[in-house]
Parts: sequence; C-alpha cells; structure tokens
Amino acid sequence: MTNTEPAAHVGVTEIGEMLNVSRQRANKLAARPDFPAPVAQTKAGRVWERAAVVEWEKGWDRTNVGGRPPGNTAQRR
Repeated sequence: MTNTEPAAHVGVTEIGEMLNVSRQRANKLAARPDFPAPVAQTKAGRVWERAAVVEWEKGWDRTNVGGRPPGNTAQRR
C-alpha cells in the first residue's frame, strides 16, 4: 500500500521544496517572527504543520528578499 498524500507535518527540507528555495533559505525563513511556530522538536530537527506553512506562504512577499538594494544605474558614470 502506497500513501501518495503529502505528510501533515514537514521539516526544513520539505519546506524548502514547498517554497522552491534551498534548505538554507528555508531555515532563514523559519527563523522569521511571522513564520509559524514549529509543533515539535525531534532529534532530526523542528517540525511544522504543512497547512500552517501553506497559509503563511500565501502572505509571503517573495520580492522582499533582503540583501543589498539595487543601485541606481543612472547616477553611475
């Protein structure tokens, strides 16, 4: 018997896959204050409810990724 439904709980690697980002980026996103709190901590790492991550993604502004702002090329000579 094969279960094809996604698991109800996810770790950082699965969050990265869900959000189409690296595991490292998923870890940084999970540290944000607006990210859902993990429901458990196991020896393998933190675990979140998939539904909470999906709901959070709906409000995630992917354009606000941080880092250095783009330079104004008109002022460069």
